Amino acid sequence: MSESLSAVAEQWLAENTDALVRWRRHIHEHPELARQEHATTEYVAARLAEAGLNPKVLPGGTGVTCDFGPEDGPRVALRADMDALPMQERTGAAYSSTVPNVAHACGHDAHTAILLGAAMALNSAPSLPSGVRLIFQPAEEVMPGGAIDVVAAGAMAGVTRIFALHCDPRLEVGKVAIRAGAITSAADTVEITLHSPGGHTSRPHLTADLVYGLGTVITGLPGC
Repeated sequence: MSESLSAVAEQWLAENTDALVRWRRHIHEHPELARQEHATTEYVAARLAEAGLNPKVLPGGTGVTCDFGPEDGPRVALRADMDALPMQERTGAAYSSTVPNVAHACGHDAHTAILLGAAMALNSAPSLPSGVRLIFQPAEEVMPGGAIDVVAAGAMAGVTRIFALHCDPRLEVGKVAIRAGAITSAADTVEITLHSPGGHTSRPHLTADLVYGLGTVITGLPGC
């Protein structure tokens, strides 16, 4: 980012910090689970439209993309996730979740607000060195994830670089960390089927105990 563009971003933030906090707290108060982010999608699209941008909702009805800046040349994508987790919030914050058993416990409310702020700041610049594509991704917390839907919708077409961030409580406020390679582990689903000869419960010594076998598999796997 050039110094002039940095100055534009700093000026926008200085003038709109209250709005940024308000957006984040609204999203935090109204969390939605993966592929149910309809109200969040509408909220994001409305904020972008108010700024004169042209947001597009993904075909599945949740998630938003939005292009602005130069149409020719490389396009840089900025991505944030939107979904919450199926858990009860007990923080006691004034802006706690209003939805029972659903909470933004992984910071996606902050990610969404940050990307909204970045969009507004960049859009306030007199000019940009390249085109920008905003990607508000649904369903990051489930598998298969919403990234598949984003790619299928063509949101990566023409993108030469893509950037995202994630909140990390290990870092002090005001610090940003990067590294080459992985930072956190990924998740996936593994389905295991156990087979054994049949038998009768009255003669357990003549058959295999699949419950015991399953327990052995679980305790033998790392991280379980």
